[in-house]
Amino acid sequence: MSGLVESAAAILSASERRLEVAAHNVANVSTPGYKRKLGFSQIMARAGTAAVEPELAVRNDLAQGKLVSTGNPLDLAISGDGFLAVRAGDRLLYTRQGQFRLAEDGTVVSAQGHVLQQAGGGDLVLQNAAVKILDDGSVLDQGRPIARVGLYSAPAGVALDAVSEAHFAASGTMEEVAEPSIRQGMVESSNVAMGDEMVTMMAAMRQAESGARLVQVYDELMGRALTTLGGTR
Repeated sequence: MSGLVESAAAILSASERRLEVAAHNVANVSTPGYKRKLGFSQIMARAGTAAVEPELAVRNDLAQGKLVSTGNPLDLAISGDGFLAVRAGDRLLYTRQGQFRLAEDGTVVSAQGHVLQQAGGGDLVLQNAAVKILDDGSVLDQGRPIARVGLYSAPAGVALDAVSEAHFAASGTMEEVAEPSIRQGMVESSNVAMGDEMVTMMAAMRQAESGARLVQVYDELMGRALTTLGGTR
């Protein structure tokens, strides 16, 4: 009997987590560069027992979002694979959230204060924001190449772990994208589709109902058992 209750609790917990993931996606539908989180159930064996229970695993959907024109020459959108590298203090993060501005010291920074990195490493420093950035990341100041923005991808064996809504930390060394495609004056919108999230929420609610029915069945069985035991006295 206890296994029935544990299964019901696991189902209810997984459905609650699925709703939380969907709600988080909806909250970030307008966050540039945000990558939708996907929750999927997996059956996990419990250590030392033969019992299994469902558990919700979460991963990021890295599909590209729509590119939107902003008119800001320092806004950068990626068409295809890759991530921009930004320096957050003494660590490197990777993002497709390409909203940047020129700081007082000439560095190109995001809204979070992260500094955009050049290909090969090093802060991107400009004299002014009136630069031309080519598709391959080359930065031209009055027609003269002065730097190049790099795009990076994770090779096999390197994982990307989300550290914020649109930033990732790499578990190993990232590789530079051989054929980058950068769009100046544009940003990539979130890849969240409201219709998909509504479907996910409805499925999670149905899953919760099935867990609740298990609890109801348990209560009914316990009630019958108590009635039977009481009648034998």
